[in-house]
Amino acid sequence: MSKEKRVILTIDNVRIKDYDSMNVTVERYEDVFIPKDKQTIKKWVFKGYSRSILSALLMIQRKELLIDRNEIRDLNGFIKHVEQSNVRLMEVMKE
Repeated sequence: MSKEKRVILTIDNVRIKDYDSMNVTVERYEDVFIPKDKQTIKKWVFKGYSRSILSALLMIQRKELLIDRNEIRDLNGFIKHVEQSNVRLMEVMKE
């Protein structure tokens, strides 16, 4: 009887979904290792609850969910990824 919750917003590999009348959830599409099957699959992983869409966007920024750590090689690369993440979030805020 579980009803799939509505996706409010998707930004690259992160999405914000309705949870109930007072909360939203933040999920990230990432690789997950399944020990039983000894394989890695891609799936949506829960990252947290937020009281509003704006606070969910702030969580995405603070937890650096749009940044792929596998692509970062040095501090300058990290700073570049943070700037790109912030630009992407600002684009969403303007919409």
